[in-house]
Amino acid sequence: MTTKVLVLNPYMPTLGGGEKHMGYLCKYIEDYYNDVQIDILVHNYNNVDIHASDYITIEDVKRRFDLTLTKTSLLKIDLKHPNSLKEHFYNKKKIEDISARYDLFINFMYQSKHIGKAKKNIYSCMFPAKKYAFKEWPKRLAGMVLDYKYKQSYDCFMTNSSFTNHWQQYIWKTGKRNKIVYPPVFSEETLKSRKWGDKKNIILSVGRFFVGAHNKKQNELVDIFIRNAEKFPGWEFHLAGALSNYEDDLKYVEIIQNKIKGYPIYLHLNTPFSKLEELYYSAKIFWHATGYQEQDNLFPEKMEHFGITTVEAMSYGVIPVVINKGGQPEIVQEGKSGFLWDSEEECIRKTLNLVNNDDYRQSLTEQTFERSKKFSIEEFYSRTREVLDGL
Repeated sequence: MTTKVLVLNPYMPTLGGGEKHMGYLCKYIEDYYNDVQIDILVHNYNNVDIHASDYITIEDVKRRFDLTLTKTSLLKIDLKHPNSLKEHFYNKKKIEDISARYDLFINFMYQSKHIGKAKKNIYSCMFPAKKYAFKEWPKRLAGMVLDYKYKQSYDCFMTNSSFTNHWQQYIWKTGKRNKIVYPPVFSEETLKSRKWGDKKNIILSVGRFFVGAHNKKQNELVDIFIRNAEKFPGWEFHLAGALSNYEDDLKYVEIIQNKIKGYPIYLHLNTPFSKLEELYYSAKIFWHATGYQEQDNLFPEKMEHFGITTVEAMSYGVIPVVINKGGQPEIVQEGKSGFLWDSEEECIRKTLNLVNNDDYRQSLTEQTFERSKKFSIEEFYSRTREVLDGL
């Protein structure tokens, strides 16, 4: 009998780290079950037309992340943009009712509170949603009931870091149903074959260009580089990442493009993986700043919940100098596999220590590379198997 699996992910067009994570999860599920059919449920999120000729396909996912998927397809549903709470819950219920047709439902939607109605249900938690906070008593009671149903409907919460796991437990008290499963980055075989030669004087930052939520703070990093440009003679700052056609995101990038004129700062938008890999091979230092100037205890959702691009950079021998927030301290061991910072001054000081001491930087490269192996695809598969076996 065919095992039917539904994966909810309306963010497919971004083809970011989350989609890579999801893609390898689908790959493992294809191998785990003898006979399986996986549907990735997408809808017109942010007014994206899912029926457009250029909408993302499974073939795009396979090419972008070098994956072989043979039993996975897209399931498209039209949802009207909700203009009221009633319409929001109508859309929510429609998705939940679809999940009831499946043997396994995997909610891969960021901060979602869709109730899983499949035989077994997993929430792949990038960061937990908050509980309903209605003030009026009837709505407040309804919110408490919905929160309870959501919490009880999942057999497992696969959290992507200890940071996320802490907040999942703090908000929802899901205890033993929590399972930390770090996202997959590279296969051990790929890491074994990786070689890098002479690097260039490049500081690199990689992340999707978008506003709101846990945005990557590219604008702030550009400001930091410009304010300190005279300290980096002969150095370039490159920023790479996906860009949607969402109006606010386009305006955000336009602001950055106007700002960098006359400086050795370069944007690489929607760059193919081959070009991104070229940047990783060339760069000496990696910057990451998600959560900069944000209050992590009040707004933990604005932090980097794990940090796939940080691990990617490390696997190419690029030394990370990243913000000391969110999941970054789980990846980077201070002074051993990179550096953590809390302020602009500290970021610049630790970066200059590497810029002005190339022998020192090279001595850290191997340790940085070795640390990246902790986040291999094989390790991800092993932890995922524990979850599926437990079901």
